Amino acid sequence: MKLKVSEMSIVKEYLSSIKIGEVRTYKNMTTVQMKGMNFPDMKFMTLKEAMVADLIEITEVDDSGSVPTLKVHNKADIPVLLFDGEELKGAKQNRVLNTTVLIPEHTEQEIPVSCVEQGRWDYVSPTFKDSGTVASSRVRRAKNETVSLSLKESDSYRSDQGRVWDEVEELCGFCEVSSPTSAMNDVYEAKKDSLDDYVKEFPFSNQNGILIFINGKLAGMEFLSSEDNYEKYHEKIIKSYSIDALSDVQEDIPKTIDYLKESQEFIDEIATIDIVEKPSVGYGYDCRFVNDNIAGAMLVHENSIIHGVFFKKIIEETEYKEEVVSSSRRARNYLNY
Repeated sequence: MKLKVSEMSIVKEYLSSIKIGEVRTYKNMTTVQMKGMNFPDMKFMTLKEAMVADLIEITEVDDSGSVPTLKVHNKADIPVLLFDGEELKGAKQNRVLNTTVLIPEHTEQEIPVSCVEQGRWDYVSPTFKDSGTVASSRVRRAKNETVSLSLKESDSYRSDQGRVWDEVEELCGFCEVSSPTSAMNDVYEAKKDSLDDYVKEFPFSNQNGILIFINGKLAGMEFLSSEDNYEKYHEKIIKSYSIDALSDVQEDIPKTIDYLKESQEFIDEIATIDIVEKPSVGYGYDCRFVNDNIAGAMLVHENSIIHGVFFKKIIEETEYKEEVVSSSRRARNYLNY
């Protein structure tokens, strides 16, 4: 099945409707406020809302577990949105969502995930909980690129787990956080106060999306179906990028960057990319946008855009990164998954 003509039109109409506005800067991170057309009739619960109401249960697929797959039971009367990169903490090891999934009401199904805690494979709880964080933008970008490739080659929502581990290991190293199990969540906990400072400097302000620059370079863009829905994820999105800003502070950021111009050029380029759509794990279609500069995805359901996330591809190699990646790979040689 393919996107209906009306749904394809909605994607193009949405991209052309985007307006960019207020620019805010704090330390080495800059945000550009974004507004696109709203889809206010799309009702769903967030992971946090569903867990607080005890309307969702997420577990390993069985007692033995499977690194790239978890089982979710939605007991609610409406869908539950599991957000790209959203971290699930507990069970045999912490995981993050490989893509945004809208879980149908009153269903039980499997979801694709990646591990972000490579040094643990034993139960600490029977079920998962919401850690309150979304994976760092660099982890998510690596995951997004490799999931898109996996979908192209095998119709599978699998990531390159080794690359995800490498990014987590690098994050721990640059943030100078020692984690017994190489857990991404330990970095967030160690940097909580600094992350809260970024959140305070970038408050929600009548928007349904955002573009984010780190050290003067465009890192990514995110948007949701409406301002109300975006507000629920705004803090998680800010932390997803600010953890990377904290891990790579540069002092020589050019003063002449035209953030509005670069933001509009990024949006315009997205609109030129051919869309490859796949049936989502849950409701709707997972639309992929990939070229030499951009990797992104949109979840589209019933003529509504639920969530869009786009990353600027950045290739950065340093001696330190090579050392961290080598160390990460050596460590995995001792782990049996």
